[in-house]
Amino acid sequence: MERAVAAIRKARRVELYGIGSAAPIAEDANYRLLRVGVESKVVVDSHVQAISASLTGPDVATITISHSGSTHETVTATRLAREAGAMTICITNFGKSPLLAYADIVLNTMARETQFRTEAMTSRIAQLAIIDALIACLSLADYDKAVATIGKTFDVLSTKRF
Repeated sequence: MERAVAAIRKARRVELYGIGSAAPIAEDANYRLLRVGVESKVVVDSHVQAISASLTGPDVATITISHSGSTHETVTATRLAREAGAMTICITNFGKSPLLAYADIVLNTMARETQFRTEAMTSRIAQLAIIDALIACLSLADYDKAVATIGKTFDVLSTKRF
């Protein structure tokens, strides 16, 4: 977690990749990063992931979210980002998966899906917990900036309410 925080703080921007049930987790992470002042973008279309990842560089950190670590699209995006020089952070459950070959930093979840539900359930909760911890650590690492950005974005978002 410490290495992931340092990589994100060093990066000019962060790109987040997720497909399927990991896509809304990546979107939530993007929203949360923006709220604490980290320039980020989320890419959930596999073609755009490939393009965007290939256009990263040493000043970019990527966060790939994949429960299995074996999804072709996210493995490809992570590989392309790493080949372009980006720092690659992965949130995944499995200790041995193709994704790990391209991960500079791995944040492991510990979730086992059951047969009772076809969509991801425990993996989503575990991924969100990792994201929560990451946002908290980033906020504490640059507390004044995070508090100021949260305040500013709160004011902006309050104009959306009656």
